[in-house]
Amino acid sequence: MTRPRRIAMATMFASLILGSPAGADDRAADFDRQLTALQSASHIPGFCVVLFDANHTVYQHGFGFADLATRRPYTVDTVQPIGSISKTLIGMALMKGVERGWFKLDDDVNTILPFPVRNPQFPDRPITLRQLATHTSGIVDRESVYAAAYTPGAGNPLRIDAFLKDYFSKSGKTYSKRNFAATAPGSTYAYSNIGATLAAYVIELKAGESYADFTRKTFLQPLGMTRSGWTDAETGSDHAILYDEKLKPYPPYSLTTYPDGGLRTSCTDLARLVTAVLKARAGKDGVLKASDVAILLKPEFTAGAMPANVPPKEPNQGIFWQHRREGTIGHFGGDPGVTTFMGIDPKTNIGRIVLINIGGDEAMRAYGAELAALWRAVLAHPPAVAPQ
Repeated sequence: MTRPRRIAMATMFASLILGSPAGADDRAADFDRQLTALQSASHIPGFCVVLFDANHTVYQHGFGFADLATRRPYTVDTVQPIGSISKTLIGMALMKGVERGWFKLDDDVNTILPFPVRNPQFPDRPITLRQLATHTSGIVDRESVYAAAYTPGAGNPLRIDAFLKDYFSKSGKTYSKRNFAATAPGSTYAYSNIGATLAAYVIELKAGESYADFTRKTFLQPLGMTRSGWTDAETGSDHAILYDEKLKPYPPYSLTTYPDGGLRTSCTDLARLVTAVLKARAGKDGVLKASDVAILLKPEFTAGAMPANVPPKEPNQGIFWQHRREGTIGHFGGDPGVTTFMGIDPKTNIGRIVLINIGGDEAMRAYGAELAALWRAVLAHPPAVAPQ
């Protein structure tokens, strides 16, 4: 999916979920019935929901089908891509790099990269890791190039270096002044998948291994995320079929810029990752220190120094974690056959996740209200266990 379309989908998500209704029943059985009714009345093939605090799973359930043809149920352990929620893991990896002394968030990326990255209209203005992480670097996802990053087939070599060198090096095949905004780095918000992948490449260079290997060893394996990874082959056999607006399965595809949207996981596994953040918010060090998570989630934009064009529905940014007007900190995800929601409530330290196996431009236009209604219901459901 191209960058403008991915942004449009995210904007539609944010627009539709505002004004969540209150009063969802706090009993799990009633919540089951509510979500079952929403699924039955919609075009959604299947989905899972999990609510949790730092110490408990508050609620988890799967609904509908991972595979319509075989009537295989969608469960909380069903695996699918999660789209741009993957970027929150880049943020966590950046904070791990800061912890290890590899770099600082305000470092010029050119002090690390093997090829220079400069906006040709502002050659004396450095691009920093913080700018990449808050989408203020001025790097633009040129639609024709980014669309080609979606390739047919399930195999993925998990190599991002050649794509990035071609995009940013003046001698590269896809280099253009149009790869950059007409505004100076740090001055304007412009959501960039390629900018996010560049941040992941910085991690690769310092780690001395692929971003995929680094995240497996640093986060996925220590947290017991056995159904999570960057390819279908490494994530077990219970994969959701991904559907378009006609409920026709998408053929398998992969993403060259996989760090920005290619993580495959399940509701239960993703909850393990977000629980690590909730534990750190509660003061307990884990895969990240509590002090690093505070930086990860802290609003980066301040009154009087706001970048231009910040989305009103997502009025602030952490380090690849979005602060949304509906009150959560997290991310949306949207790709062909994929619609996902993840957010934590900073007041209660409750996390909420919804993974859905339908998505794409036409699906969002046709069924965006149905998808948003599901997220609204999950937002409105009060926790059954008081946060600890």
